[in-house]
Amino acid sequence: MSNRTPARGGPCPSPHLPPLQNGAKPLAWHKPGQFTWSRVLAWTCHEHRNTWYELCAAGGLAYIRRFKGDELKPEVAHTHAWREAEARAVWLALLSGRAQ
Repeated sequence: MSNRTPARGGPCPSPHLPPLQNGAKPLAWHKPGQFTWSRVLAWTCHEHRNTWYELCAAGGLAYIRRFKGDELKPEVAHTHAWREAEARAVWLALLSGRAQ
């Protein structure tokens, strides 16, 4: 199963989120501010979507960052931070339509 769509004649290198599944777990989104610096571990497509996501790590924890709207000045929100293994599980749930 591929959630990538063609871009400029080839496949998009970044994943696109599938439609939400019934019973998808809602994530709590908060204003950024806990971390001043973070490393981006993974991301979704920002070229073909109005909302895109990054899996980030900082200070021994990981969280998901959401961008909405204009690519040049998006609205940014974060989930709370988890241990990296937990954050990766939530990230996979997001990529599979089981979290929103």
